[in-house]
Amino acid sequence: MSGIQVLRGQRVKFSNPLKDVHTATLPIAGCAWIDTNDGVVVIDTLINPAAAEKTREQIKGKVRYVIYSHGHLDHILGTNAFMDDGTEVIANKYLPDRLDRYKMLAPHRAHISAVQFNIPEVVFPMKFVYPTKTFLGDMTIKLGGKTFELHTARAETDDVCWVYVPELNAAFIGDLIIGRSFPNIGNPWKPTRFALDWAKTLEKVRALNPEYIFCNGAGAMFKGEEAREALDANIEVIRNLHEQVVDYINEDMHITEMIHKVKIPDHLKDSPYLNPSYSRPEFFTFNVYRWLHGYMDNNPSHLLPRPETEVMGELNKLIGDPEKIIKRSKELLEQDQAQLALEVLDVLIQADPDNIEARKLRIELLKRLAAEDYCLMSRNAWIYYINKDTEFIKSKSKKVE
Repeated sequence: MSGIQVLRGQRVKFSNPLKDVHTATLPIAGCAWIDTNDGVVVIDTLINPAAAEKTREQIKGKVRYVIYSHGHLDHILGTNAFMDDGTEVIANKYLPDRLDRYKMLAPHRAHISAVQFNIPEVVFPMKFVYPTKTFLGDMTIKLGGKTFELHTARAETDDVCWVYVPELNAAFIGDLIIGRSFPNIGNPWKPTRFALDWAKTLEKVRALNPEYIFCNGAGAMFKGEEAREALDANIEVIRNLHEQVVDYINEDMHITEMIHKVKIPDHLKDSPYLNPSYSRPEFFTFNVYRWLHGYMDNNPSHLLPRPETEVMGELNKLIGDPEKIIKRSKELLEQDQAQLALEVLDVLIQADPDNIEARKLRIELLKRLAAEDYCLMSRNAWIYYINKDTEFIKSKSKKVE
């Protein structure tokens, strides 16, 4: 299934996993609503208005509060459907700033979303429902016999708000855990995430010993011992990998070496809660490195570098024969070193982007990488550039005709 098929999917799955708690789930988004004796509290609002409207039809009673777990679009784009007279929208103090940045960077975000999710590159109008009330720290709402304890944090974003309902012994934690996936602490296209704060936040959730964890926008739920195991696995892997990155930074290891050194501990590799199906340890490493380290990597040529195309052009002139680069790249591919072959071939493509033979070989290399990659983000990137090179070759062929 392509990214656009997922994003357009309107079929919402509804569930009532425990008394007074309901969830609505799409493939990449979810929301929860909690019934009280005096109205309804909605946590997150799905990714599109149509799905949100179908969900609103399931809600019996007035929506008194909408709470944003954070400002990512798959958690906030359906809000209008839940707005009744007097509905309050509550969020972390920093969430409005995020929405403003989304508007400012709309073309850029359209591009990176196309790469990350394998969807068309389209700039959509940014229409958000901004919070009516923001806060930092802790906040308590009492409504109709239930208590909603809200806590802000830094984790995947700087605008996290997770919720604990003691009467249900249930925690609603947004994307602090993403189902059974390795934590989304690294994203090649997005600003840095807050790894250590993320672990500390999960530890606060764990200290409550919740019976229920609703995560991934309530698209996933863990109960009982499984909830505690999921929390423990995520906390341990975040802290362990963070410590590894810190150690390697202090050893002055280069980031291109570091991403191959940082590993999930052996006893966690087969954890059912840490599947690297969305993000991966290499992305985690890049993220923590960017947060703790400047761009300078102790190579003086990188302090004020010339444009990459200039440097590659000079290397290409020194080599003198494009066929040498193509031949070596093919040899590396035969040796099952597709990534190294890709970087060697880049000398030629940067110097001569119209070289059709090089573009065709890059497609072959990217196909090899994609075939062996089970991480959604990196696999979609390979596919995106395969499609771009294919379109480029076709456009050149038409011009020749």
